[in-house]
Amino acid sequence: MSRELPLFPLHAVLFPGAFLPLRIFELRYRRLVDECGCDKPFVVVRIREGREAGEPAFTFGTGTCVRFTEMVSQRDGSLGVMVHAGERVRLQDFRVEDDGLMFASAETLPADDYVPVPQDLQALADALEQQEGEVVPDAGMLVWRLAERMPLSLDDKQQLLELNDVEHRLERVRGWLLRHPGWFAA
Repeated sequence: MSRELPLFPLHAVLFPGAFLPLRIFELRYRRLVDECGCDKPFVVVRIREGREAGEPAFTFGTGTCVRFTEMVSQRDGSLGVMVHAGERVRLQDFRVEDDGLMFASAETLPADDYVPVPQDLQALADALEQQEGEVVPDAGMLVWRLAERMPLSLDDKQQLLELNDVEHRLERVRGWLLRHPGWFAA
């Protein structure tokens, strides 16, 4: 099922389960805050071409549905917000309104199948739980949490976000970890 949602294009990739602080100062995104409030989702999507501020940008076709969790007025008149990422979505039928706010038809991608944390990566899952206080219930969530922290290129992160199979994402992350032993301890 597809629904039209507002877009918040960034030079970043946001993975499911992640939190992201944002500073809202443009009128189009103030409108997004007013329209979505705390209960309606919108999509954070990586910019393919363009800038974060000013003219609307061209974006990739896969993003992450988010909701606001905090909103705080700043002294400079901007709004400090925190968003929490949910499911991945595929975007199409993009349109831009007069104020520059972008919308697209968003189709929720299938939820990940449950894949247990592999034994060779259990120590990393345990370390994340100890250091971050974050429960890592399965391999899918482990991949997202590791990919957030790994110094991957934006292209590599976008490719991970677009992969629909946990096992394939796991193999990509495992390959990177094998090429960079000791990364997490650093």
